[in-house]
Amino acid sequence: MKKIYILILFIHCCAFSFAQGQGEESIYFATGTKVKGKIESADDEKISTILENGSHYMGLRDKFVIFFNKSGDYLTEKNISKEPARAQAEIQEFYTAATAAKPLNDILFKASPREVIACNISNELEDVINYLTLDGRSASINKDNLFAVIRRNGTHEMLRDLPEVADNLSVMKKDFNNSRLQEKKSEPVSVLPAKPPVAVATVPEVRPAEAAKVPEKERETEKEKKRLTTDEQKTYMAKSEDKMLELANLLNSIVDARRSRSEKDIAIQKAVKMFVKDATVEVSAVNNPNNKTKRNVAEYLTRLSRLSYSKVNITYAEINFVQEFEPDDQGNFWGIAEYSQTFATNNFHDVTQKRQKIKLQPYEKTVDGMKQDKFEVLMGNISINVSQ
Repeated sequence: MKKIYILILFIHCCAFSFAQGQGEESIYFATGTKVKGKIESADDEKISTILENGSHYMGLRDKFVIFFNKSGDYLTEKNISKEPARAQAEIQEFYTAATAAKPLNDILFKASPREVIACNISNELEDVINYLTLDGRSASINKDNLFAVIRRNGTHEMLRDLPEVADNLSVMKKDFNNSRLQEKKSEPVSVLPAKPPVAVATVPEVRPAEAAKVPEKERETEKEKKRLTTDEQKTYMAKSEDKMLELANLLNSIVDARRSRSEKDIAIQKAVKMFVKDATVEVSAVNNPNNKTKRNVAEYLTRLSRLSYSKVNITYAEINFVQEFEPDDQGNFWGIAEYSQTFATNNFHDVTQKRQKIKLQPYEKTVDGMKQDKFEVLMGNISINVSQ
């Protein structure tokens, strides 16, 4: 009897593990929400979907961003025809193709320069993905230079804001279709024109991060004196405010007693990705505001998630920039915002004035074949406002 129980338990664990590693039909909304479900139909104004629980949802096209099938293939809202009959054919083919051919490769959507990389992922770290190229060479890439990852088992991960990811994946769709079924090269690339055997030695693929440093420094020198225009300042201040409000929403998910541990951990991971590496949060004791402590972001959020209040509401208000975005020596821009954070429970109410450093990190975006300089908004150190 004991052996049978162990066997059943083993089968259950294997089935759970297998399910965790498979793609699923999913829908991403413009709000950032992801649900399980699929497209039913589309026309020039609306898209109709059926959700996992069997319910139907119809909305304007701009409410939807991207759809995935079980194989990891995707359709963006822009990829779907506005003519109903043609859209229906595209949708049917999209879901039928999920079982037609098994993907051979993992796909990395590189941001700068924009590129679809077909590979075999060897391991994924918090900030870096290590992989083998199709000719068998080792390489790695920082996640902050990726739009998304789609694995050959059908699972996927979005690594930037959804609208930005969808815009770029829409343009990269043809390369994606070709790359995920591309066969591995049987011969090493060294058979190419006889120019330099030296080229292989001078740029070792095992350490691509170092190879990228040289042109990066050249670009930094060119952008060293660049200033943001008044309109750019306003644009990125508005984007920063949106980012801060997004963080406040995540904080509420992290402290929500109704959420499971796994849901809180997912919210913590999302929040950590919004910050620069090594960012800190300054906290003080309620009874002694002068007793301040700095904690790294992950530690601060984890502590927050363990609060035992039955109901907590965190809000940000009165967000104002006290320092415009100024350039550093590496092509980044830094600004400082002040805001009022309210922390309220059923029997406790605290308002703290805070300062938030904000970093604009440059990257290149190609639109209609033209390269444009863009900035990703990242949160920096949060401190308690000394003027309080």
